[in-house]
Amino acid sequence: MSAKTLGLIHTSATLVPVFQQLCNHYLPDVQTFNIVDDSLIKHVIKTGSLTPETARRVVDYVGSAEAAGADFILVTCSSIGAAVEAAAALTRVPVLRVDQPMADLAVQTGSRIGVIATLATTLGPTSDLVRRRALAANKDIALTA
Repeated sequence: MSAKTLGLIHTSATLVPVFQQLCNHYLPDVQTFNIVDDSLIKHVIKTGSLTPETARRVVDYVGSAEAAGADFILVTCSSIGAAVEAAAALTRVPVLRVDQPMADLAVQTGSRIGVIATLATTLGPTSDLVRRRALAANKDIALTA
């Protein structure tokens, strides 16, 4: 059986060594490759939200990661989460938002949930994700962002 491959898509080059170290530690038998385009987050910050043009580019990068042989894809930026979900519907491999496991754990363990972020453009997408994950889990939550 061949090793599985994880494709990581980043909006900052500074995240490559961080995630490489995490993958080496927690996923030592998984091969990885990175796609980095910092213009994605720069555009989101400039416009204040994810635009259709930027979302289309994210979808294209996810497709490129799949075409490059990724068995799984992780997108490491929460600000572009809606585009990640759109891309996931168009691929044959699992695609994960970096904040989804956190949202699931928050919903599972608490009913009063706070969202904090280093970028204002992350608050809306992550808050929306937490609300939807709570709805899917049939759980009432109080959310502060």
